[in-house]
Amino acid sequence: MRRRKREIAEGQRYRRLGPGGSVWEIVAVRKDVMGATHAQMKRADDPKTLKTLAIAALLDPEQFERVGEEA
Repeated sequence: MRRRKREIAEGQRYRRLGPGGSVWEIVAVRKDVMGATHAQMKRADDPKTLKTLAIAALLDPEQFERVGEEA
């Protein structure tokens, strides 16, 4: 069984699972004042659309999958 990489870095792309799942690219990784780590992402097909997600949500295999090189 292959282990899932837990490292999140700028430039990685993730696809939201489910109907209408779009691809998002990480543009920044930041820690908030409480110590939680979040990823700011832009939509691959519309770079003006941004969202911020907790890294824990991004690494949940039921919500997102990594796409691109070494996915």
